[in-house]
Amino acid sequence: MLTQEPVKIPDVSGKIRFREKDGNQYVQYLTRRRYDREKKYNAPDWVNIGRRIEAMPGLMYPNDNYDKFFRRGGETMDGIMTAEEEQYIYDNDTYGMYSTFFTGLYNEFRQQTRKRVDMPINRYKAESINKVLMPLKEMMQGEAYAELLGLISTEEDEEENMNYSDVMILLTQYKSALAKYRRSRL
Repeated sequence: MLTQEPVKIPDVSGKIRFREKDGNQYVQYLTRRRYDREKKYNAPDWVNIGRRIEAMPGLMYPNDNYDKFFRRGGETMDGIMTAEEEQYIYDNDTYGMYSTFFTGLYNEFRQQTRKRVDMPINRYKAESINKVLMPLKEMMQGEAYAELLGLISTEEDEEENMNYSDVMILLTQYKSALAKYRRSRL
């Protein structure tokens, strides 16, 4: 069973190989070699230890066999991750956590927009929405489309208050950006 927490692929010279099956690359570990007397050579025993992450080739999603061979007391023995790999894990975790909140917000506002199209939203709702949108915008920083993403104004000025349909347009932009980000980065 694969876990959802990525780990670095172990750097064990000559004992790691990759096998492709159904469009996925699986990481295999050489556990031992058995001598075959009839054929007069060593036969390797390979065990799957996880699935390689396509977007980040140095990382994989481990399975239970990985725990048997590479974890001791909850710590991994597979080396230090690069900054890029750590950023990937951070982005993946951020995406997973905030996309759940975002989906709930999106669905709620989609329903409310049907009833209250031109009704302004209050400051509390604007701040609550921004709490979800800010980390997502930060995560997508550096992408070309990130500049197009805005936040909801929380000023007291009546003229700048957004209504439900304005918020729905903003949330729809974020939904599209998140889908694009997920396809290209995660």
